[in-house]
Amino acid sequence: MWYDKSRVGIGDMVSFVMNENKQEEQKKNKEHNEKKPQNEPFSEQLWKPYEQTFFHFEDQENRKFIRSTERQIGQLERRISRKKRQENHQVLADMRELHKKVAQVGYTVVCRDTKLMKKYRHVVRMLVRLDVDFLKKMAAGAVPEDIAAMEKTAALLREKSLYEIYKEDYMQYLVGRRIEELMEAEPEKQYPEARGMKRRFILHIGPTNSGKTYEALQRLKQAYHGIYLGPLRLLALEVYDRMMAAGIPCNMITGEETIYTPGHFVQASTIEILNIREVYDIAVIDEAQMMADENRGSYWTRAILGIRAEEIHVCASGTAEDILVRMLKRCGDDYEIVHHERNTKLTFLPERYDMAADVEPGDALIAFSKKNVLAIAAALEGRGIPASVIYGNLPPQTRQEQVRLFTEGVNQVVVATDAIGMGINLPIRRVVFMNTTKFDGVGKRRLLAEEIRQIAGRAGRFGFYDTGYVQSAMDMEYVGKKLAEPFYPIKRARVGFPEVLLDIDTELDEIIEAWEKTGNPPMYDKISMKESVDKYRYLRDYRRKIDYMDDRKLVLTLITCPFDVKDREVLRLWLHYCEKPEKQQNCPMLPKDFSLEGLESYYKQLDLYTQFSARMAWEIDKEEVAANREWAQHEIGELLKEDKGQFEKKCHICGRPLPWNAAYPICDRCYRKMGRD
Repeated sequence: MWYDKSRVGIGDMVSFVMNENKQEEQKKNKEHNEKKPQNEPFSEQLWKPYEQTFFHFEDQENRKFIRSTERQIGQLERRISRKKRQENHQVLADMRELHKKVAQVGYTVVCRDTKLMKKYRHVVRMLVRLDVDFLKKMAAGAVPEDIAAMEKTAALLREKSLYEIYKEDYMQYLVGRRIEELMEAEPEKQYPEARGMKRRFILHIGPTNSGKTYEALQRLKQAYHGIYLGPLRLLALEVYDRMMAAGIPCNMITGEETIYTPGHFVQASTIEILNIREVYDIAVIDEAQMMADENRGSYWTRAILGIRAEEIHVCASGTAEDILVRMLKRCGDDYEIVHHERNTKLTFLPERYDMAADVEPGDALIAFSKKNVLAIAAALEGRGIPASVIYGNLPPQTRQEQVRLFTEGVNQVVVATDAIGMGINLPIRRVVFMNTTKFDGVGKRRLLAEEIRQIAGRAGRFGFYDTGYVQSAMDMEYVGKKLAEPFYPIKRARVGFPEVLLDIDTELDEIIEAWEKTGNPPMYDKISMKESVDKYRYLRDYRRKIDYMDDRKLVLTLITCPFDVKDREVLRLWLHYCEKPEKQQNCPMLPKDFSLEGLESYYKQLDLYTQFSARMAWEIDKEEVAANREWAQHEIGELLKEDKGQFEKKCHICGRPLPWNAAYPICDRCYRKMGRD
């Protein structure tokens, strides 16, 4: 600005400069105020992530410019205004698309049509007001500024409204932070009583059929108060029988059944039953490589880290040696390693196995579904070859009877699922893989090397055969390759859901899912809680009102009760028990369906009844339960003893027999006829 010094005094000059500075400041303030929201119902803190989201775009973003930008801004303005008159569900249905559209228009305005910046800024302010109002309607206790303070809010606003971020991301974020505060970084610190003891571990490391469990049990026989922990109730029953035969009083306690012996010295149990507060002098933990199992592995981890015993024998395959040593070093426990070698030779036969010509006494044919096991057994018995069958749903006594028939030579062969690979001692000469894929709960996949080795190792029972043989009806090269593959050590064990998190004030399924998403502690992964979450949602959405959902400890007890969710009758019974879990219930009545599936379902209902009653401390008639259990096992056994032709696969149209592994329910002849018709 020019002025004449000869015509103004010093005072005038000072006033002039001050006025000029004031005008400059007013100009800057005007420009700033155009950017900053005026008289808005939201703070600068809330505006900041919106500004970052809708006014800053990276050059590398893969976006396209839009046409008719001014018209699009006008449409957005009218669209947001209409939301004030709509119902909540109508607003929610359109929020994601609205945020995406604002971001799309913003990209064009910021990068090309900058003259429309003022109008576009007005639209963004309208969007913020809409977001805040809708959040207050849908979640009165939510604080918009707290959501804005979350680091990833700015990125999420291009896809979601503030309310959707609150429900889907912010609550998860809060729970995650709370979980990190409550959880111990090191799982071994969760067992202070065990850390205060001087524990000594003997690690029995070796393949199947190497005598590692036998040696550990010899030491258990000398216990005054000992325990065996294994993966299957059949193994617990086998240990119970061994101890009783040796004159050592033994209890057997599993989730499904209990046998008490007066003056017992030893208890045989499934791994889940371990009472972490009990003190033992000798303990045996069997099949410890299962600590890596996605669904049950945490029980082995809990037992190894937390069992209160002076002397602990752990039996495991070579894959678990490294991680066991690392775990015990972190615990500060003493340990020694005893390596076991197979007692018999194991030989792989590369020739393809032909079931029509190659069946011999002592064969174990392995399939991976109950239907295929029964179909193979039916095909064999149709040719006059009696066969025992073993699969997961068989009751223990029925399975024991099938084992006895094979062991005594009444049945020449055994047809089984991979349940045979977990410690069941049978005089098997040759293991034959009838197929090499299995369904793992998600989809079909090929067998892993460790699974093939575990099953194949059952061949060549010590004391019966000097050599065991392994063969396959398909994929011979694959089986041979996996058997010869080097051992890959287990790198991580599994840990379970910690009850300390139940104090967090939000829905239990949200707590569990947030826990699953938090980082894993060193050496450990979390177990899968998907089935428990599904059970929780069954419970929450159940048609009858359940008034105890706020009691998270009780709910966790109910949803972690193991049962077959795919069996509708068992699921229905569980929901019935959950209506009033404290109310005493009667033993399930005998079934109307006397088919194999109906009887097995009834046996599973008895299992559920026993487990649920134990969790809720019901006083049940144990004699009635035992009688019904024995009846169901007898009926299943009789069905399996009778002509197995009823289980043979047959064409649904003409009734002709189908191969055991037929992929379709009709024969080729009927299929061709249908094509011609």
